[in-house]
Amino acid sequence: MASDIVLFEGEKFRLGFDNVVNAEAKGALKIIECNEADIRQAVEQNRADIILVAEQGMQDSMHYRKTALDHIVCGLARKKGIAFAFSFSYLLNARNRAVAMGRVMQNIRLCRKHKVRMVFASFASDKWEMRAFAELKSFAVVLGMTQKEAADSLNAIEAIAELKQKGSGGARVIS
Repeated sequence: MASDIVLFEGEKFRLGFDNVVNAEAKGALKIIECNEADIRQAVEQNRADIILVAEQGMQDSMHYRKTALDHIVCGLARKKGIAFAFSFSYLLNARNRAVAMGRVMQNIRLCRKHKVRMVFASFASDKWEMRAFAELKSFAVVLGMTQKEAADSLNAIEAIAELKQKGSGGARVIS
């Protein structure tokens, strides 16, 4: 079952998804946004189920692209069962899309190498930022995911929510 994550409560748009999950809903599914300074602490303290990687305001080095993820954070996330989320809305609204896409591509390679669960969703703040299931899946493939990884990243919300429902409550789903 494919699910999309949105940041608004308006009209009910599905666009090929089985469910639309509101990220701001109070439930067992904890989604937090972390920048470079806070991401390691959030992973170490196991504060969230899904961490949205915020790449705004980062300055690249001359020799490499600087991102919030590194091999240490990915290794810790793998041990603790934390997933990293990548936002289509961030790429859609980025000032320099090429740099933003490069950072996300690098993070995808790191997550694949360290076998960290990935979540790719729209994180739309209004109905105009939403995209259909097939479009998000295709875009995830363009960013470097395999077809299977792209499908799994769009279905990961349900898997994480099922794990959390067994323990305490459930995610609030907009249907």
